[in-house]
Order: sequence, then structure tokens, then C-alpha cells
Amino acid sequence: MASEIRFGPAGLPVHPFEGGAADAPAYLRKEGLDAMEVEFVRGVHMGDALAHKVRSEAKANSIKLSCHAPYWINCAAKEPQKLKGAIRNLMETARAAHFLGAEVIVFHPSFYLGRPPKEVLEMTKKTLKEVEERMKSEGIHDVWLGAETAGKTTQLGGLEETIELASSLERVRVVPDFAHLHARGNGWIKGKEQYTEIFEKIEKGMGRKAVENFHSHFSEIEYGEYGEKNHAALGSLPKPSPPFRPLCEVLVENGYSGTIISETPMLDLDAKKMKRTFLEVQKK
Repeated sequence: MASEIRFGPAGLPVHPFEGGAADAPAYLRKEGLDAMEVEFVRGVHMGDALAHKVRSEAKANSIKLSCHAPYWINCAAKEPQKLKGAIRNLMETARAAHFLGAEVIVFHPSFYLGRPPKEVLEMTKKTLKEVEERMKSEGIHDVWLGAETAGKTTQLGGLEETIELASSLERVRVVPDFAHLHARGNGWIKGKEQYTEIFEKIEKGMGRKAVENFHSHFSEIEYGEYGEKNHAALGSLPKPSPPFRPLCEVLVENGYSGTIISETPMLDLDAKKMKRTFLEVQKK
């Protein structure tokens, strides 16, 4: 099976783009891109009318949409009010995604806050189970909760943790953020071996479908003792960190398909670079 990968930015295209969310799909199509993640990282502020307009433009321009939920979600918060806030923010994002026709909402699961990882994992499962029940009660059956791998060692979000979340719940998927896994592991990703391990673990834990329609993030990244510091543009660091071409080789050789969202500061411009590299590898 041939690998089919969509590429696009996390948010609106960078300069010289001028416009809003409804203008972005046509612009991205002209750039040769075919995905976009709608960013609700600072709150869900999109009315139904605009959501339907964005959905229509995305469909007309063959742009696959996803969403990113607010940053401040913590599904294992110690305070009841913060837990309620996490559920509220996930539900608001799920409703927006439903109107947008977006398949997955990406979110950062939780923080350890000095507690045993297993305790935090179980609490996160419980919170997400409640979110699933609420989505079901509202008839939201077309949206997945995308548990993103975390870049900081203070956060729940190792690859194995996100796989366990996804395998324990009905509507949760793993969203591998390759830069985060690289930073969390203190520069772990060296080449094809580590990318292969990531996909093999996802496939083993979730089944073949999970690697035939994956959703992921990529950027280069600066990191330190506690993991992620800053996302970086492709080619801006002394050496690729993590390297992108080996990822493309693993995708092509194994027939994996899905979406790669560029989270570098250059967004769509680096998404175009990623796509060019992928097509070069695919043609070999």
C-alpha cells in the first residue's frame, strides 16, 4: 500500500497571507498543501456560521481540517474547578470540530504535579471517559480526541502513556508529536530506528488502522534538562533536531498514511518543505 501523506500548518499561513480562517483553505491549496489545524489554543472563539464557512471552503479546496484544544487543559487537575474547566474546554472544541467537519481535536492530556504517573494516567482516563459520554449524548460521533505526546517531562504524554489512553477509551487517538518525543527523550530521535519504533508501538497497541490514518505534528526543537524549550524552523539549528528525511523514509517503506502538521514558526512554508522532501523520498 502506497503511503499518502497530507501536509499543512498549525493555524493560518504566515506572511504574505492576509485573511481569516475561511480564506486559508484556498490559499493553502494554491501552495500545494492539503491540511490545516484550526488553533483554539487560547479558547474556542468561532461561531457556527464561520465554522460552516470554513468547512465549506475546506471541502471545496480538499483541505483536511483538525483542531487544537486550549493549552490550559489538565485532565488530572487537583482542583475540581480545573477538572470541570478541562471537560468544558474539550467539549467546546469538540463541538467546534463537529461544525467544522474536523476529524480530530488535539489536546495536551495532563500534568504530573509531583504525583505518580500511574495515578495521573488513571485520573486522565476517568476525565476523558466523561468527555466521551458527553460527546455521545450530544450526538458528536465524528470527532476523535487526539492525545498529543508531550515535550516536557513534567507532563503526562510519553508514547506508551498516550497509547494506553487510546487503547483504554473509545474515542481517543494517539497524536505523535515527533519534536516533543525527541525533546522529552533528550534528543532521542536519531534516524529511522526511532521513527520505526514509534510507529511499531502505535500499530501494536492500536492496530493497523492507527498507522493508516495517523495525525501528527512535526517541527525541529530546542530542548534542555526538562524537555521542550522552543519549536524551531526547519534548517535553523546547527543540525536537524529531529531529522525529517528519515521519517519520510519510514513512512514510504511501510506504507503508513496520515497527516503531518507543521508546528514550526514558519508554518505553511515549512509544511511545503516537508512535502517536497516526502515526494523526493517517495519517487526514489
